[in-house]
Amino acid sequence: MDTCVHCRRRRKRKSSYGSCIQHHRGMIKQDTEQLSLEKGRRPGQPGHEIALKFLERRMGEIGLAPYEGDSYALPYGEFTNLAGVIEGTDSSALPVLIGAHYDSAIDGPSSDDNAVSVALILHTAELLIKKSPSRSTVIAFFDAEEKPNFLTKNMGSLRFYKDHCEDMEFACVIILDMIGHNFEVGVPPVDLLVPGIKDFMFVLGSESHTQLPDIVERASKDTKRLRIIPTLNRYIGDRSDHHAFRKAGQPYLFLSRGWGKYSHTPKDNIQWINFSGVHRIENFLLRLLEQLDTAPMETRLEPADPFRYEIRMMRKAIGWPLPFILACLGFFRMALHSREDINSLMRKVLKLAKF
Repeated sequence: MDTCVHCRRRRKRKSSYGSCIQHHRGMIKQDTEQLSLEKGRRPGQPGHEIALKFLERRMGEIGLAPYEGDSYALPYGEFTNLAGVIEGTDSSALPVLIGAHYDSAIDGPSSDDNAVSVALILHTAELLIKKSPSRSTVIAFFDAEEKPNFLTKNMGSLRFYKDHCEDMEFACVIILDMIGHNFEVGVPPVDLLVPGIKDFMFVLGSESHTQLPDIVERASKDTKRLRIIPTLNRYIGDRSDHHAFRKAGQPYLFLSRGWGKYSHTPKDNIQWINFSGVHRIENFLLRLLEQLDTAPMETRLEPADPFRYEIRMMRKAIGWPLPFILACLGFFRMALHSREDINSLMRKVLKLAKF
C-alpha cells in the first residue's frame, strides 16, 4: 500500500524509492518544526496536547496499525503513550521496537530533545512500510521521560513495558534521544582540530546480545560521515527510555549524541539541528533494521565482552588524530588494547561531554 502521496505519484518511475527518500528527508525537518513548539511539550501544558494530536494524525497518514485497539493513544493517568505497528511478513519472528520520548523538559522548543528523534522515527516508519520487513516493527512515542517523571512509575516507557510488553520478547529495542546537534567533547583543542568530531554518535547496548556488535559494525560500513562510537551502557547508566527494556533483559541499542551545550535551554531550537547529520543517522538506522531483519536474534547466548569491537570502531571513527586526542585528555602512553584502557578513556570523555 502506497501511503505517501508523493510516492503514489511516482510509483511507476524507476527512481520512485530514491525520490521518496528525498521527500521524507524534507519532511523530517517539517515535522521537527511542527513539534518544536515555542512553549514546549511538557505534560499538562497546551503544547503537550498539540504534540499528541499531531502525532496521532501523522501515524494515521503513514499507515501504521494501532498497537492496541483502534487508537494509537495508550493513556495512563495524566499521561499518554502512543504506539503503532508495521506488520512483518513472518509472524514467527521476534518484533523490533523503535522508540523516543515526545515530551519536553522545559517550556521551550526542545528540538534536539526530542522532537527531531520523533520526526526521524516517523519517516523511518514510512519507509519501512514500503519495504515489507520480515519482522514486525513497533513504533512507540513515550510520554513523561523528563524530570520529575524520569525513572518513576509515571515514566512512559516503564508504563508501556509494564502494561503492554511484559509477556513479549523483542529481537531488539532501538531508542533515540538527543541526536540532532553536532557532537562536542568540550576540550577546545580537540573540538577545533579533530576533523569530523561533530559527526560522532554514541551507540550503547551492543553488549545486550551476541549478534549486536556485528550488526552495528556492518551497518556503520554503509553510512558515510557518521562516526559511530559504541560503548557500554554501564559507563553512563540509564539516561533515557532504554532503561525499561534493559532492566527487563531485552536486547537494545540506544543512539544519542549526548548532552549538548544548549540542552534543556531555550536555544535548543530548530536552528541548532544539523539535518544533514540527522539524515545520516536515519540511513544508519535503516541499515541496522536491514541487518536485524535477517539476523538470528531468536538465539540468546551469554554475551561476551565486546571490547575488541569497541576499540576497532573507535579507531575507525577517530582515525589518525586518536593519539592527539588521547594526549589532550591526559593519556600520553595509552595504546587502547584492553577493557581497562577503555574504562579510563570513557570515564574522562563522558565526564567532559556531560553525557
